[in-house]
Amino acid sequence: MTKYKRYFIACAAIFGGYLSARASPILLGSYGTADLNPGVANSSVTYDPLSSTVNSGSTSTFDISPGSVWHAALPNSSYVSFNAATGPTSSLVVPNGDYIYTTTFTLAAADAADVATLSLLADDTVSVYLNNVLIQQAGGPMGPGNTYAKCSDTGPNCVTPLTFSFTGLQAGLNQLRFDVKQVNGMSEGLDFSGSIDPSASAVPEPYSLALFGTGLLGLVGLSKRYFAER
Repeated sequence: MTKYKRYFIACAAIFGGYLSARASPILLGSYGTADLNPGVANSSVTYDPLSSTVNSGSTSTFDISPGSVWHAALPNSSYVSFNAATGPTSSLVVPNGDYIYTTTFTLAAADAADVATLSLLADDTVSVYLNNVLIQQAGGPMGPGNTYAKCSDTGPNCVTPLTFSFTGLQAGLNQLRFDVKQVNGMSEGLDFSGSIDPSASAVPEPYSLALFGTGLLGLVGLSKRYFAER
């Protein structure tokens, strides 16, 4: 009985090690440059003043309140902007144009084939790029089908989170770039939250396959030894 228990404990350890190595999602979320990391893997969101309509002269970003106009901030994140007074609780009018924000995160080779999911909120709307490749298009232009009364009527916007999945991650440094588009004046801000899920890899990466293969070989060896001793 003791040998029997040891055999199955060893089996559980091998498969448990494999699953635990690939089970924990990598969290992403927006937060300002002066704020504490809320437990996410990416850097604080920085502003690109030279590429944006308003040159603030600084890469700093600030947490802003959604008030009662915007949807509440997403988990593990906060709304951010280049100016602490651009939110709906302020009377500041932000000029129409593009406002560029970036964040970076580093991935191990084992995570490069994973599938990522991101939820977005933005006023007025936002396009998203991963390593300079467009992965989410902004809402369309203002017109009869999109009035921009508060923000874009279609997602991404400031009232209903838009969630999408994407691949194209790479080993090493990755960059998410957000082009927040101000279309109808008034408030401006960005909020995002998401994760990179190891359990949803688009293609099984060599590391996982090697680890799984090693586990199977270990089980074969243990099985032969166990039954030989019976």
